[in-house]
Amino acid sequence: MGAMRRMEAAKGAIISLLLDAYQKRNKIGMIAFRKDKAELILPFTSSVELGEKLLKDLPTGGKTPLADAFIKSYEVFDREIRKNPNIIPIMIVISDFKPNVAVKEDYVKEVFDACEKIAEKGINVILIDTEPQSFIKIGIGKEIANRFGFKYYKIEELSKDKILDICKSLEINF
Repeated sequence: MGAMRRMEAAKGAIISLLLDAYQKRNKIGMIAFRKDKAELILPFTSSVELGEKLLKDLPTGGKTPLADAFIKSYEVFDREIRKNPNIIPIMIVISDFKPNVAVKEDYVKEVFDACEKIAEKGINVILIDTEPQSFIKIGIGKEIANRFGFKYYKIEELSKDKILDICKSLEINF
């Protein structure tokens, strides 16, 4: 499956998740990370329409500022958890997990430091790895999942229903 088809499959699954969240009156937020930084493009909201539009228009490819994405995600979740301590926070990260943009100097260490804070905060994390199957593995998604207890899936393993089932199982467990 080509990179564009993999990302389109992931976007379709997330749109299904947005619709499910809306029906349950859950909130969604979206952080895009590309070029040299991560940015909050959708603060937590119940608007499926806005989330769907932003997701469909979200460009893919290019650099992966993974450390900044995890740092920004932690900050956004931390604020939301402080406002609503009874929420079940679920973070879904869709990436090739090839960190190649540092916030300071060591981008792999920065990713691990941010993930440690996320794990300590009790945020449920699902990593969806879009890196193509090959003998040479550059991405660190599996290592992140193993180190911090996050759920990890290759995009090829997932369908829309599978992602919904994973999120529902997290909600039931709390």
